[in-house]
Amino acid sequence: MSKVGDKALGGEWETISNYKFEITEEMTLSFEGRSCNILDSEGRLIEKLGEKDGLAERDVCSGYQCYVMKAKVKFEHKDG
Repeated sequence: MSKVGDKALGGEWETISNYKFEITEEMTLSFEGRSCNILDSEGRLIEKLGEKDGLAERDVCSGYQCYVMKAKVKFEHKDG
């Protein structure tokens, strides 16, 4: 049985109720839903995505945290 977030981190769309992703490598986040707060490695808010943003893509770096609530998300690994 897979854990919450496994599909999303594997590059597939996953519907998330409430989850904190710990980013360990450079990736592209695709998000559509209620809320996603992206924090840098120092805990500073980089960006807050929400329903008004529609389908959004953002680059995230190692050490970032993504707090997702009621949304569809997926992460794509960057080459190189």
